[in-house]
Amino acid sequence: MGRPTLPGTTRTRLTEAAAALRPRPVRIAVLAGSLAVSVGLHLALGDGNVAWLLAPIVLLAGLAGGVRPALGYAGAAALAHLAVDLTQQPSPADTIGFLARSAALPWLAVVGAAGTDLARAKEKAVQRSVREDPVTGLLNVRVFYDQLAQLRRAEEPFTILLADIRGMRTLNERWGHPTGTEAVRVLAHVLRRASGKELRACRLGSDEVAMALTGSERERAGDILQHVVTRLHDEQVVLPDGSWFEVHAAYGLARYPEDAGDEVSLLRAADRAKERAKAAGLDRAAAADGRVL
Repeated sequence: MGRPTLPGTTRTRLTEAAAALRPRPVRIAVLAGSLAVSVGLHLALGDGNVAWLLAPIVLLAGLAGGVRPALGYAGAAALAHLAVDLTQQPSPADTIGFLARSAALPWLAVVGAAGTDLARAKEKAVQRSVREDPVTGLLNVRVFYDQLAQLRRAEEPFTILLADIRGMRTLNERWGHPTGTEAVRVLAHVLRRASGKELRACRLGSDEVAMALTGSERERAGDILQHVVTRLHDEQVVLPDGSWFEVHAAYGLARYPEDAGDEVSLLRAADRAKERAKAAGLDRAAAADGRVL
């Protein structure tokens, strides 16, 4: 059984109405005021049905604030009206109805919050599809280039680290592209861990991943490179025959603004350095200035 949700049109209209309740002070004032009015009417009229006037308010609470605040409000409303009902010495049949109403209000809160969660999940999925490579979860090429351009315009020094998995062609030809894709995921995972909170890494090709490292010290890029190489040694891909593929890579480094004046030229410089690293052996790195690390 799936989570309860609202029909699309109803959810849209309620979401629009709930937008006004998003500020916390406004939401508290509206919810407290509506609860006070409904309880007052209940006491004055002696009719518990006025509690149902809170049904749309509970839905809006879920849409505006999420499940916890909405459940808290619905629970308080249900208990307040139930307390009024019990002071009127209800019959057993009436008591059952009061209890059913008390359960229905929190349920409406869950429905409203479920609508909010669904909308937020869809929004996040759209944002991810625009920004990320679906295989690795890294940035896509367009967003990566945009970030490099922003760094250049801000005149902030940065280093490009280009990593190329060794043996990918053989891996794809023998075991198929899904196995090769898993090797790329492993490399992406290591780079994502190395990049920290601010991810500036992308998948450039079937076996190639790039990462931008900000800062003015060359030593920082070297330290991160060593961390990546060390971590990658601990990662393996299980092959269909039960054996293991050890993920190795060649690395190229190029630095802005010393090695190139724009992001395209910088990536080309890193690519040339990477080719020199390939010639030097497994897990080797080379810099654009000619050094092999």
